[in-house]
Amino acid sequence: MQPFNKYYPPDWTPEKGSVNKFVGKHPLGDRARKIDQGILVVRFELPFNIWCTSCNNHVGKGVRYNAEKKKIGNYYSTPIWQFRMRCHLCSHWIEIHTDPKNTEFVVVDGAKRKVEEWKEEDTEVIKLQDQETKEKLESDPIYRLEHGVKDKQIEKQNAPKLTQLQQLQDSQWSDPYTRSQQLRRKLREQKKLDKLEQEQTDKLRDKHSLHIPLLPESSNDLIEAKKIDYSDPSEIEKRKLEKSVAGLFTNKKNKSNKKSTIPISSSSNVAKDLGVRAAMRTRFKTDPFLQQSSSSTGLFRKKNDESKFNNVMVRPNKKIRIDKGQERNQKPLSNDNGLVAYTSSSSGSSDEDG
Repeated sequence: MQPFNKYYPPDWTPEKGSVNKFVGKHPLGDRARKIDQGILVVRFELPFNIWCTSCNNHVGKGVRYNAEKKKIGNYYSTPIWQFRMRCHLCSHWIEIHTDPKNTEFVVVDGAKRKVEEWKEEDTEVIKLQDQETKEKLESDPIYRLEHGVKDKQIEKQNAPKLTQLQQLQDSQWSDPYTRSQQLRRKLREQKKLDKLEQEQTDKLRDKHSLHIPLLPESSNDLIEAKKIDYSDPSEIEKRKLEKSVAGLFTNKKNKSNKKSTIPISSSSNVAKDLGVRAAMRTRFKTDPFLQQSSSSTGLFRKKNDESKFNNVMVRPNKKIRIDKGQERNQKPLSNDNGLVAYTSSSSGSSDEDG
């Protein structure tokens, strides 16, 4: 807090004048150290951007300096002031004068003003009248009358536009409640569409396991997608596909075995039945629980575990006993010997007869 009390020397009396006069100090303090030369130190703020001519550095508008203020003349009764300050970048003197005639500041020495000019239309500001027009409006009544007539003409030209805008405003907001209902209804419909689009987008992301935001579909996307041509898979891919989808028991023609008792037309059905029966027989032979329950359920009660369906006889192969001494001289069994043997009914009957 600034103190309000002042120090009064013990030997001072009011008859000796003010305290500053008695002490020999100016009331403005150190700012008036050159007051005998007519110079007063003030805080000066640059009114525009300048370039220092000594260091060629840019000094922005609004930078403040401790400047020496001095009166150097008059324009009529208005004083002309001089401001001298040192550049804070190179300690070079910069001198600026006031120009009461043009209501401007003029850079006299040490710097140059940065030229920044623009039109009122570019900055969208009101164009002010120049000094000559102001003087004519104040001194010449005829010119003032003509200027007023021009203003009225401009007002009439702009009146239809303003009227149209006012009429449009009145027609749209004559009933604020109804207008508010319309806007809110439109907003709700738009929210529903946005929600539906977001749900579709989320489904697409979950389907393809995408973790990136998807933009809404546009017409350009459809055009670019139609331009893409996908080539047919190669022959190798086709063969892989055929192998992967082919059945376990395929009908292949064996040139060596010319006598086939299975008709070609029913080979696919026979292969399926054989596969099902083979799986059941194998499970019956290996699963002890099925062997115990076969007596109660009546499964597989045919003689010698034989069954016949679709003119095909299914029966297990006979067990062959081989001595250890004959294992080396014994020829390896053919691949045809397995857990279950498949023969036609005609061949099976002939074997039984034999």
